[in-house]
Amino acid sequence: MSHPVERLAAAIDVHAENVAKFKRGELTPDQFRPLRLAMGVYAQLAHVKHMQRIKIPGGQLTAAQLEALAEVTERWGRGLAHVTTRQDIQLHYLEIEETIDLQRVLVGAGVTTVGACADTLRNITASHLAGVVEDEVFDVTPYALAVTQHFLFHEHNRRLPRKFKVAFSGSARDHAQIMINDIGLFAKIGDRGRGFAVYVAGSLGSTPEIAHLWKEFIPESDLLPVCEAVVSVFHRDGERKNRKKARLKFLLRKIGEAEFLRRLDEEFARIKAERGEALAAELTEQVAGYRENDPPPLTPLRETLGDGAFARWKRTNTIAQKQPGYRVATVKLPLGDITGEQLRRLADISRRFGNGEVRATNTQNFVLRWVPEGKLLSLHRELSEMGLAEADAGHITDVVTCPGGDYCTLAITKSMEVGARIREHLVPNGSRQEADDFVSALGEFDIKISGCPNSCGQHHVADIGMTGLMVKGKDGVERPHYSLRVGGCCGPSARVGERLDGRIPEEETPKVIAAIARFYMASRAEGESFRDFVTRKGVQEITRAGFAVAEGAL
Repeated sequence: MSHPVERLAAAIDVHAENVAKFKRGELTPDQFRPLRLAMGVYAQLAHVKHMQRIKIPGGQLTAAQLEALAEVTERWGRGLAHVTTRQDIQLHYLEIEETIDLQRVLVGAGVTTVGACADTLRNITASHLAGVVEDEVFDVTPYALAVTQHFLFHEHNRRLPRKFKVAFSGSARDHAQIMINDIGLFAKIGDRGRGFAVYVAGSLGSTPEIAHLWKEFIPESDLLPVCEAVVSVFHRDGERKNRKKARLKFLLRKIGEAEFLRRLDEEFARIKAERGEALAAELTEQVAGYRENDPPPLTPLRETLGDGAFARWKRTNTIAQKQPGYRVATVKLPLGDITGEQLRRLADISRRFGNGEVRATNTQNFVLRWVPEGKLLSLHRELSEMGLAEADAGHITDVVTCPGGDYCTLAITKSMEVGARIREHLVPNGSRQEADDFVSALGEFDIKISGCPNSCGQHHVADIGMTGLMVKGKDGVERPHYSLRVGGCCGPSARVGERLDGRIPEEETPKVIAAIARFYMASRAEGESFRDFVTRKGVQEITRAGFAVAEGAL
């Protein structure tokens, strides 16, 4: 097998040939579509422009890779990149020919777009806090990278019935959301050392499914055979005619959980008998070769009180690592967007304040790890100069949203605009300080918005999730509205949020969200999570509290 970089470069050469054939009319749009999708290229704006999706396995990016992303963002992406809920990066409004040189710049930095779209194993995600938090079992990063490498040019990849998603979590907080993935792997320690609990057939979309436990524990040596078994059964038995029924969850629903798991067991036994030793050796080699960049030396900790803005940012955007003296700092990206210049400056900051890396999160932010406690004040000042020092990461104003109608041809509503308007409704007739105080008192609270039922914004697993749709008014005119869900979450007790009755005009949704948040603040028991609050109060009462402020809710 040729070196991976050579194979990636060869894949780009094939993409260039396919683009040329398409431009010459030798490939029809239908013939060209799966070829460009396999290289991460979506059509936009009635197929006049294109979006390039870029895979970031485990969300891990070196400073050099950030600089490569900055270059392609500035040259071809109109200066703006977008971080997705699967730790990918997306650039919009590209000419199809531009994707060729863009991909060549990226592959030179070890970044690929192969399999970023189409019927493939998509970007494999992992906790952005892997390796640095106390409550994790062990660092799952090297395992996510090993599975990525194994399947990149696998015989089944690019030939699956539909897209396929894999995620790794090392902590019960499930930062990688394994319960909504086709394969979800949770780190565990057993009698034979490290290993994983294996969950299967999770998915969102228009008919969500929380993943099912397949195996309580497998040793790490069985990781690749287990993943191969699920992929192989999906490749062999998955739906090939109706794409709306082609995800793995539909196969489970069709044949039943018992038969589905039996087929997985049978395929796993076959693969392990035939290639188990070779696959175990491959994993061992990949994991042993993983090295995270060395952390910077600790600096003397002085009294660095800073101002109120710094104190708030430190409280909401940083957490202590399990390694004494270091902290993780969240760089909050408004609606997941970051400019090319900010990417370039963030690369420099990662070298000077961290270990020369950042990680993308599935909440559309970046985190800097290994920041010495004594450097936090200086870091905050530099982020402030870049416009990236906003506090309240993970709070109600840190909205997760799909690209919506501004970018996506499938979207019904412009979901990005809604998130930007929530803060102003939190405290009626109040000041910015009063709103900030409210956000702080509310605590961590997630809003997730999807511009259509496909759930790219993961609205099913949010404290408040919103789905865009069009509703015809009494005047016969269709206008954008949202349907709301409340109390969804991932983790060991994952569940899909409960739907509120009615649909809300797009312009009224910030008011409704603020009203529900105020109701929760006023009525919650001490220490009660919003999810538990939803269970206790019930959907009808929450609906009344929220919709009372909305005009024209159906």
